Amino acid sequence: MAIYQTEAVVLGAKNWGEADKMMTFFTRERGLVKAAAFGCRRPRSPLAGGMQMFSLLELQLAEGQRVDTVKQCTLKRHYRSLSEDLTAMAYGSFVAEFLREFLPEGQPEPQMFAQLQQVLTAFETRNPRVTALAAVYQLLEFTGMQLHYEHCVHCGREINGDAYFLQAAGGVLCEDCHEAGVPPFPDELRRFILSLRDFDWSEAATLKVSARLLVQAEQLLLSYLQSLLGRPLKSLAFIQQL
Repeated sequence: MAIYQTEAVVLGAKNWGEADKMMTFFTRERGLVKAAAFGCRRPRSPLAGGMQMFSLLELQLAEGQRVDTVKQCTLKRHYRSLSEDLTAMAYGSFVAEFLREFLPEGQPEPQMFAQLQQVLTAFETRNPRVTALAAVYQLLEFTGMQLHYEHCVHCGREINGDAYFLQAAGGVLCEDCHEAGVPPFPDELRRFILSLRDFDWSEAATLKVSARLLVQAEQLLLSYLQSLLGRPLKSLAFIQQL
């Protein structure tokens, strides 16, 4: 079995057998990876401390024919809010589920991995609801399935001011290209979504958020994700219980 080393974030963990877990990692070098962590639920297991959601790890894994195996792990960072604050945990689970559902296995995404680390750090100090929404708008840009807000998706004209939005077409439509029944897309909503998508997590400033625009941006994103998946994300039920 080939052994490889990689930096990884835990995106999923399911109990398996009597003492094992089936893990989902987002790794720097190999993208999304599923691996078995044998014996990690035993109290004295050297893997026990690392196989927790959102942990940033240095992993050693063995390639397998059906599934890889976790051989060693070193905990590099523990994100306290994502393990102790229920609200942060719920919104963090939304980001994790998005990545599990929309990333193909085995495809390296080093820039996306770096972006995710900034997002997880942001959960420590920023509003979790806004952080999660901005994170998914940003991470969606790496998938090739992103929506377009700056140019008409039909004619390519730059959008300035109010426009129209058609999810099935992939984004915004200008005055000349929209058809009857296509809903309007106010400029203030468009600019708010762009501010989420383009927000620099290294900035000390907070995002300026209107409750009304926040709800509208959420509804637009969740509707789009549901249309891609054919069902709502499971993490939404967790969020709704808060």
